[in-house]
Amino acid sequence: MSKQETEMMQDPYEFLEEYENALPRMPMTTASEELSTWFAFLDMLCLIGIYQREQHPEELTDRIGAIPGDIALMRSLEPHEENVFPALDLVRGIYDDLVMGEALEEKRSLPIANLLSGGWITQLEFLLYLMALAFARNRKYQRIFGLLQGEKEESAHPTRALALDFARLYLLEEERKPAELLNPDSLLNRYFLEDADPRRDTEELFRPVRLCRTALLSSCGETKALGDLRLVASYLRPADEDDYVCFPKTVQELEHVYASILGADSTGIVELCGEDGSGREFLMRLLSADANIPVIAVDMKKLLSLDGNRQQSMAKELVLKSVFSEVLLYLKNVEEVQGAFPGTYFLSELQSSLDLLFIGTKKPLTERAEESIEGTIYRISMPDADFSAQLALWTTFAREENALYPEDMELSELVSKYAMNPGRIREALTNTIHIASVQNGSYKLSKDALEEQIRRICAVQFKDTAKRLTSPFTWADLKVDPRAEKALRKVCDRVLYRKTVNDDFGFGRKLPYGRGVSVVLYGPPGTGKTMAAQVLAKELGLDIYRIDLSQISSKYIGETEKNLGAVFDAARNSNAILFFDEADSLFSKRTEVSSSHDKYANAETSYLLQKIEEYPGISILATNNMQNFDAAFKRRITYMIPIEEPSEETRFALWRSAFPEGTPLSQEIDLRLLAQALTLTGSNIKSISVEVAYRAAAENREINYQDLVEAVDAECMKTGRMGVGTELQQAIIRGYREE
Repeated sequence: MSKQETEMMQDPYEFLEEYENALPRMPMTTASEELSTWFAFLDMLCLIGIYQREQHPEELTDRIGAIPGDIALMRSLEPHEENVFPALDLVRGIYDDLVMGEALEEKRSLPIANLLSGGWITQLEFLLYLMALAFARNRKYQRIFGLLQGEKEESAHPTRALALDFARLYLLEEERKPAELLNPDSLLNRYFLEDADPRRDTEELFRPVRLCRTALLSSCGETKALGDLRLVASYLRPADEDDYVCFPKTVQELEHVYASILGADSTGIVELCGEDGSGREFLMRLLSADANIPVIAVDMKKLLSLDGNRQQSMAKELVLKSVFSEVLLYLKNVEEVQGAFPGTYFLSELQSSLDLLFIGTKKPLTERAEESIEGTIYRISMPDADFSAQLALWTTFAREENALYPEDMELSELVSKYAMNPGRIREALTNTIHIASVQNGSYKLSKDALEEQIRRICAVQFKDTAKRLTSPFTWADLKVDPRAEKALRKVCDRVLYRKTVNDDFGFGRKLPYGRGVSVVLYGPPGTGKTMAAQVLAKELGLDIYRIDLSQISSKYIGETEKNLGAVFDAARNSNAILFFDEADSLFSKRTEVSSSHDKYANAETSYLLQKIEEYPGISILATNNMQNFDAAFKRRITYMIPIEEPSEETRFALWRSAFPEGTPLSQEIDLRLLAQALTLTGSNIKSISVEVAYRAAAENREINYQDLVEAVDAECMKTGRMGVGTELQQAIIRGYREE
């Protein structure tokens, strides 16, 4: 026997030491280098397998991944102890060095490093993945795997059984359990692998497998491109250091929850609950910047509009993005789909695969959706931006966009009038800039244009329960008692100076409920309650909606409260004035509970008071009978303003304003006499003036006393007052006599 043959018998795997020294391990800075290094490790395993097949067939006795020859078959049937690969420790050391090198923090941007460090798959699963990846990348492995498995063809896909054979070269028995490779719920089998030949009737361990296209692209470093995901997803830009943060406590809460989940190695969903524009995406951008991890935002509404196959394909892509490129997934518009099975299933599918998922909702998840979640739901509610935060947002966004506010516009008044979240502030400013003029390189904004954009953005759809009123009237048109006008102006002050009183003076901390304003306008019909509400809307630049009480009230128990809740929920962020006209039927005096009807009527009134106090805008109730409101109700209303029958002076002013300048009014008509002789409301006077104008226009002449007498008589007869025209006729005659 030669000396070389003797040395080979003493240490047949001595060549592995040279292989170990030649194996490139570090540094690996690119995906290509990473692949080359791991393929070199796989080359070593293949070389050992081929060497055993040719030089040491006795070591193949317990292999299961190849068709044995006659000698190996006979030896496997004979009683024997399991053969332990003699160089296992050496190969294991090489493997551990590679894994430890991949775990270095600066290498986490590489695909396989992310796969290994994230704990996504076991060591045995990684081996099968590596084999499938090598087969897809280099045709030499097709021949090698065919040779090692004893296939008749010159090439063959890898199998789970061959992976188990390779695992014997460096993994301990407890680390190479076949069940790991057969688990249908594992990430490897659900997202990485697919059958190479589905038609082949073979037991699963020996069934050929291949890497799916998405996993192949991700493994090769194609981790940034979104591909088809662009239809439903996009990367969020990390927040800049100078981006204004209006909710620092919420940011700290999210960062703490994220760190706690990572530290505890737990699973679950982080739910950011808030309205559109409340800052949910911005919060994720802040987390992205702080954790230095990209965030992919997925629009669930768009995704679930696709067919089922596309949904499954995109779910696979999203999971593999997280596995190979260390990204965070943020699902938005979840509330659009959480009630439907596809949405619940998709949410569960992603969460169970990724352990940690971020979602954005307007309202908390439904019970059905929660039941499909594994682990804990961490709910973070987005706070409302207070007046100071809104003022800072208006200032910050304008500076970023190089926009100038009008010199005569006070931002504090704007903030006091319009409560808006960050998203709406940004949208209103951007839209106004589009139509603004440019002066010295800056956008010069118009107050009217800005407020018009704000009202457009805040517009609300009440369906059939409310109608928007126009607000053409000003203080000059409103003819009411001076005390009533003074009270109405106080309502305006209450809105315009909310920031000063609540934030600057500190009264906001003492308010138990919202910062809204409630007003009751009471008085006889036709005295101007509706006009007063419209004047307030005009003065404040706010939209006003008349609530249709016929659509609110219901004879069914609980329905009225439900309808009221829907109105206030819809209006919450609209900055609109809610006007409940002729509210007597809905908001009547509470009674002693002598029947179930009384009990529920009282409950409706209490619920109304609660919603009014919570509503951040203005609520106006108009009633003809103040006696229907009890003392407890009145105490909880901000302003009780009487709109009474007009005095003589007020009636005179109403008659003067009733006829526009171009009206052909006869010189004989004495408006003072009309004011003295007739006790009429503003509504009566308006109807009469319009009626006589049409009479005169039809006959192409001036308006005379006879027109007024007939029109007054007809108007008063509507309410059962008879002979008023005669009284006017007599007053006119007396007036002539006195002259």
